[in-house]
Amino acid sequence: MSKFQWIDNAATERLLEDIRKANRCEFDASALAAAPLLEHAKIIRGYCYALSGVVSGHPRLEDDKEIVTSQLFWMDEELGVCRSMNRWYRLVRSNIKGH
Repeated sequence: MSKFQWIDNAATERLLEDIRKANRCEFDASALAAAPLLEHAKIIRGYCYALSGVVSGHPRLEDDKEIVTSQLFWMDEELGVCRSMNRWYRLVRSNIKGH
């Protein structure tokens, strides 16, 4: 029987450390500055919470592409940032819409 692992241990540790720092308001300014921008963000619910929106500055996706993020773990609408399973996103604050 194979062992299922959603994400590797290193990715899990990065996610947890980012959430710990965010909860203490200790953001890595350079990481946030390099984070993709997500416009017209909308919370969506499927098997988990995620965001959909139009992305720019993503390291692997083209600009102005509509995407759905990986699972959403942390978000502060007033600061305009969120942490998905894979990365930080900067949010256009006025465009967050509830589910």
